[in-house]
Amino acid sequence: MNPHSAESAPAVVVVGIHGHGASHVEAARALVATGAISLGGLVDRVFTDADRAAGDAPLFTSLDDCLAAVQADVVILSTPIHTHLELAVMALEHGADLLLEKPPVTSNDELDQLLAVAERTGGLVQVGFQSLGSRAIPEIESRVGSGEIGAVTAIEATGTWVRTVGYWTRAAWSGRRLLDGVPVVDGVVTNPLAHAVQTMLRLGGTTDRAALASIELDQYRANTIEADDTSVVRVTPRSGPIMTAALTLCAEETTDPVVTVRGERGSIRFLYTRDLVEVVVDGETVSRSATGRIGLLDDLLRARRDLRAGHAARLVSSLADASAFTAILDAVRSAPAPSVIAEHFVDWRGSGDDRRPVIPGIEAFVAAAASTASTFAELGTPWSRR
Repeated sequence: MNPHSAESAPAVVVVGIHGHGASHVEAARALVATGAISLGGLVDRVFTDADRAAGDAPLFTSLDDCLAAVQADVVILSTPIHTHLELAVMALEHGADLLLEKPPVTSNDELDQLLAVAERTGGLVQVGFQSLGSRAIPEIESRVGSGEIGAVTAIEATGTWVRTVGYWTRAAWSGRRLLDGVPVVDGVVTNPLAHAVQTMLRLGGTTDRAALASIELDQYRANTIEADDTSVVRVTPRSGPIMTAALTLCAEETTDPVVTVRGERGSIRFLYTRDLVEVVVDGETVSRSATGRIGLLDDLLRARRDLRAGHAARLVSSLADASAFTAILDAVRSAPAPSVIAEHFVDWRGSGDDRRPVIPGIEAFVAAAASTASTFAELGTPWSRR
């Protein structure tokens, strides 16, 4: 069983400290300054002069070496997707609790394996869907439950972002479906705009894959990658309204992704990167407010304290709550490769690593797909598969 050590300042280890991992190091250091945690170690394959100069934690080139030297209470994993399962199991077997970056694993089978290890060891696993820490989510659920917008008729997610060639060439696994025969499943649905998909599922009350009746995919790529950069995911639950996510990384410009709950009398729009909630009833905007959020590491530390006090340890983004999302990822993994959008339908901008594709009119196509629960093919977009 996980001992959930009783010291007031649990030792936190961060694995993968560059790129997005740097934000985890920053968050950990902020908590060290308050005395909430100690920084037990930093793990990466390569360290910069600045990493070495910081001097506030021992540096290790493997998690195995780190755990041999450090009694870690919490491990934060921000490593390539296809490495998550092995490293997560290692951390849980060590007796640590875990903050695991999204997507947590690369298949339903891997999720089941990790859930079994967490159950056996007693380890807590928080998944890095930061949007689920937003205080907007319970507010939206309360408004929906009160009947403010009437019976829910649909839930939709839209995301129109920009990603350059440099984004796809930053690492060997970027934009890959497979790497050396190992599933990676890195694409717009499963990684950059995964928060939109998971938040949509959460607001639809459908986080368990057993609640899903069907998953339909319509996937494309304008970039020279293996994975999708422009997709629709349509989810039909066993009960409740259809949920549709329309997403692209080939937009004119990056805009706020939005998850919308539509009802018979109005709608609630959640701009999750800003924790902003907009409520429209009978055609009038009745509320627009920002709520703030709790950090996922803070929430994991709170759950550890609750558990030691003998209470239930509910996480805002638990591994179990990633079940339906992982089913979508698994569908992406096993689906045919995304269709290539022909060059004459793509407007390339910039040069070098800043070069990027723009699909003319994609913002309107994304909005139409989401609002009508349609695929791009069903809309008859010029570049969609026939």
